[in-house]
Amino acid sequence: MVEISTLSAYRWVGMAAFGLIISLPKSPAAEPPFEPPYATPSNPISETSLTGGWTFDQSAIPARFLEGAFGPANMEAADEVAKPPKVVLGPLEVIHESIFGPASKENWKPLSLGVFFSEGWDDPFAEAPEGTNGAPKQNWIGAPAGVFGRFATLEFFYTNHINNVPGLFLTPNAPFMPVHTFTTGNQYAGYSTVFLPLSSRLQIVMGTVFIESRRSSPGGGYVGNSGDTGVQARFHMIEQRNFSLVSLIGERIPTGKAVNGSGINYVMPGLEFWWNLAPKWVLRGGTSINILTGRKSATSVYVNQLALGRYLTTKDAAIFKELDVHLTATALSDVAGGAGFVDDVYIFPGLRFSLDEKGN
Repeated sequence: MVEISTLSAYRWVGMAAFGLIISLPKSPAAEPPFEPPYATPSNPISETSLTGGWTFDQSAIPARFLEGAFGPANMEAADEVAKPPKVVLGPLEVIHESIFGPASKENWKPLSLGVFFSEGWDDPFAEAPEGTNGAPKQNWIGAPAGVFGRFATLEFFYTNHINNVPGLFLTPNAPFMPVHTFTTGNQYAGYSTVFLPLSSRLQIVMGTVFIESRRSSPGGGYVGNSGDTGVQARFHMIEQRNFSLVSLIGERIPTGKAVNGSGINYVMPGLEFWWNLAPKWVLRGGTSINILTGRKSATSVYVNQLALGRYLTTKDAAIFKELDVHLTATALSDVAGGAGFVDDVYIFPGLRFSLDEKGN
């Protein structure tokens, strides 16, 4: 039997404790605790006008603290929390907002052809900002639009001593206007057009001739009647700051009288573009075909238009705000032979200006 004295026991316990301590892995050197920076002559801190106190210099905060509290994952999560949830509108709500909503430019988003079937259909219409070259996206008289808008027009057209070349449109920018007749004499027409966007991708255009007057025959008197009605569905294919492309399909409904050059049924597919190509300069154009589907007194017409114009003033001008001067060239071709394959070329000079800062 081995006896161990009290002193020896203490020695054995001490040696075991010392061995345990030296066998443990060494911990890294302790870093000094983080303390917020204080204003000193060598470390000035800017005064904040919001609280009247002091703001911290972020560079004085140890990286380990920023990475732990505001690392990429945490920052992304914080951003998701800060963003308001996207409000998904139903089809009727999108249509209501597009027609009656504010259509603020802050809500405008560019649209590309690659996402035509997936983006923009559930977004309400928003007015497009000016191009980066400073031109607003507006409609011009006598020129293809190539853009979306929300407005109504009331227009009057007069021709002195119209000739008797039959079959082609007198005003290609209004495809529901009466066509040429076999009579000579003066002609006038009053018509209106309404542009209603239903979303960022879709717009409906409706137009009608509410009065049209011309001679009923070479020796007859003048006859006045209402004219045909036109309906178009327009699709925004591309919408960028400096470029816009619109496709369309229209129908001319024969609600007028043949004696006034109306009562004609057409189907009208087409394309239009708008391009802010240089500072204050805009080039716009269109191509379409009016396919005759009704009575044979008219003919199918292929239409090509090109317009060039420049804005001379801005919306800050005293009177003529956003004044533009433009010239439109239009070529009409009878492609069905109903008018003897007649080709017409029209030159339309025009100008446009608004009376208030909103472009009205």
